[in-house]
Amino acid sequence: MPAVQSLPQNMTRTTNMTFDQWREAIDTSFLPLEYSRQGRGPFHCKASYARFGACAVADMEVDAHRVAREPRHAAASDAGFFKIFWQLSGRSRVAQRGNEASLEPGMWSIYDTAQPYSIEMADRCRVLVLLVPQERAFGWRQAAASLGGRALRGEGAARIAVSALGALLHDACAGHLLDQQGQLVLQDSMVALMETALQGAHAPPPPALGDGTDAVMARHLGEARINRIASFVDAHLHDPELSAQSLAAVLNVSRRTLYNLFREFGQTPHAYILSRRLRQAALRLSGGGEGGRSITEIAFALGFADAAHFSRVFHERFGMSPSQWRQQHAGGRGVAVRH
Repeated sequence: MPAVQSLPQNMTRTTNMTFDQWREAIDTSFLPLEYSRQGRGPFHCKASYARFGACAVADMEVDAHRVAREPRHAAASDAGFFKIFWQLSGRSRVAQRGNEASLEPGMWSIYDTAQPYSIEMADRCRVLVLLVPQERAFGWRQAAASLGGRALRGEGAARIAVSALGALLHDACAGHLLDQQGQLVLQDSMVALMETALQGAHAPPPPALGDGTDAVMARHLGEARINRIASFVDAHLHDPELSAQSLAAVLNVSRRTLYNLFREFGQTPHAYILSRRLRQAALRLSGGGEGGRSITEIAFALGFADAAHFSRVFHERFGMSPSQWRQQHAGGRGVAVRH
């Protein structure tokens, strides 16, 4: 993969680039992505980046634009990477594996470059990005599978890591470069710190299916609204056409207002509907009177139009295939549902 390997060993700064030049610089120095922005006017960007060991780090301040890692990008790569994305100022929106969240200053997120993801950055958005080969950070894998595209608090080990990387960039700007041994020590330290941060942020996966989403939503949307949403969604899980527009009609608000309401707690209507479908699928696969139905029948009964898609998103959510879940939780063993 030509990404990190082409990054200069020494500190590099870039400023006053066109949007096309910015796209080329990121594609060359980090990873190939799809880029888009509104308007064709001047593009403000300021960036500094460096490589240490097999990792790369960048401090970037940019105007509003969107980047996306498409399936074709991942398919063309020789190896996968994990990206840690810290929000230093401004706002960003990240999405991966059905998760979607807004990042405020002090927050961070992780995503897997072997899977599609997208990031939308607002004007004068400043972020710090760390790119680590997955083979160097194997201990991150399980947490990344469930936390990709979620907003995490920048505290503890994560705060120490971003401070150390900021110091690295500052010193490198002044010409104080780490030797090879120092780079390897820093690389190992970053991997260990972020593994600790991920373990601390990683909520235990199901079998406890109640993840508190409704309680969080209720604090923002109100009990009456969330009860109406949950009841409506659960009653229409079988409908493949269930959508944000349907929920907007139930609440008697515009689609835009609905998205703004959901944005307050870092989720989208689509992600919420998917979460309810997967929760119900896990219950049915565990027993619940569905023991005689095939996995495909359960998937179709819950509005999934494609069995392969159902299996993929189920595995992303619960860390195992639907058949593995059924075998492990047959008869409802070990499955706790909180209402």
